[in-house]
Amino acid sequence: MIVKWDFVKRLHLDPKYGLLNARTVNMLLELFKMLDWRGSGSLDDVQFQCIMTHATDLKESQIYKIFDLFDLDGSGSVEFDEFYLLICILVAMKDGTAKNFMFQNWRSCFEILDADGSGDVSRKEFQTLGFLFNFTPAAIRRIYQEFDVTGNSELDNEDFQLFVLAAIELQADMDRKGQTNNQTFNPLALGVRKLMNGLLSMFGSGSE
Repeated sequence: MIVKWDFVKRLHLDPKYGLLNARTVNMLLELFKMLDWRGSGSLDDVQFQCIMTHATDLKESQIYKIFDLFDLDGSGSVEFDEFYLLICILVAMKDGTAKNFMFQNWRSCFEILDADGSGDVSRKEFQTLGFLFNFTPAAIRRIYQEFDVTGNSELDNEDFQLFVLAAIELQADMDRKGQTNNQTFNPLALGVRKLMNGLLSMFGSGSE
């Protein structure tokens, strides 16, 4: 996904928290009020589609998938808090820090991906939103091969945390080697099984 919107290109996330600062949030709220020309306090699917078409290079079908996922309360519209989260993701994508964002906001990302509210993220659900973070279908298949501990093609909270921690570690390793931030994530390329063993020991029973 390519971010085209000049407004988003001027924004940056706080490196510590992976969120926008208070001043930017206030500016974003004013923008949201302008976009919400009906004064309903939310954006419907048509308004959302127009904004995302202007902001990104995504296809219409992908935009409507995102709308359904960000309509967290099932209201048929996107309120400001959901719009804010989307803008944060766009900023992270623009700056090449999407994996850092997932690490710092893994609960929010998990809730978005868990479209049916089952408490697990299925492979199908991940594939639906994976393009937002530049995960290809092949990368998603490998993610489930490595991190789906139970083998049921679903990631629960713990599996997802392990994946996010591994993703950020692998990104840091690629940065140390001078590779580009926007390289497609390949969880096998850098010996993820060795990393997984270390992570599992961190999240294990705690016994020595």
